Amino acid sequence: MLIRQTGAIDVWVFRHSQLTISTLHMREVLSPAERERAEKIRRIDMRRSYLQAKFAFRIILSAHLRVPPRDLQITVSRFGKPRLPAHDIEVTQSHSHDWSAVAVSALGLVGIDIERWCPLAKCRQLACHIMTDQEARVFEHIPRELTVRKFLELWTRKEAVLKCAGLGLHQDPRGLHAGWDEPTVHFGNVQYYLNALPVCGQLVAHLASQVPQTIILRSLPSKLVLAAVQ
Repeated sequence: MLIRQTGAIDVWVFRHSQLTISTLHMREVLSPAERERAEKIRRIDMRRSYLQAKFAFRIILSAHLRVPPRDLQITVSRFGKPRLPAHDIEVTQSHSHDWSAVAVSALGLVGIDIERWCPLAKCRQLACHIMTDQEARVFEHIPRELTVRKFLELWTRKEAVLKCAGLGLHQDPRGLHAGWDEPTVHFGNVQYYLNALPVCGQLVAHLASQVPQTIILRSLPSKLVLAAVQ
């Protein structure tokens, strides 16, 4: 049983390969809208990855709320932020390739973003599309071997804050100065707290919240997955 701690943000970071569940069982847990969206994904590997991410999201919330995953009423804002109107919690999800991250908070808005490291041939050219002038000047002096890592660090910081604000990438990231080291950033006259998540070397992940909270990293136990499809 999941033990919930008051005043904490629960975070799961996991690889989709941990979910050795048949596609049929995963589809049974999803909502009709989620199943419909899955059918529109042409590539089989990407479709399965989408199913795994949404399935895991539901069983995590199910464990928190003690509600069967099929019965969870999840809505999505026009900017893509998930909500549970019947429950007093805030949730956020991110996935990159075969990895996912989920965060749940009972004390205010949260945003999470995870990216799997991969070579970016035009990393410096991409920088101008997401960085403020001040960030770009700092980035120019970063050693070439660190550019991709630093680019992803900044990207995940910005997207975590924008998700927390409920906007996601519908907001131009150049309008948010996040930097690399600041523990808090301001956006829209609101202060956001940023935390780098201790993930494996091939991943970069950040969590944003409107109030400082303890972060509890949790695993995705196989018994939780099995319970969801029984």
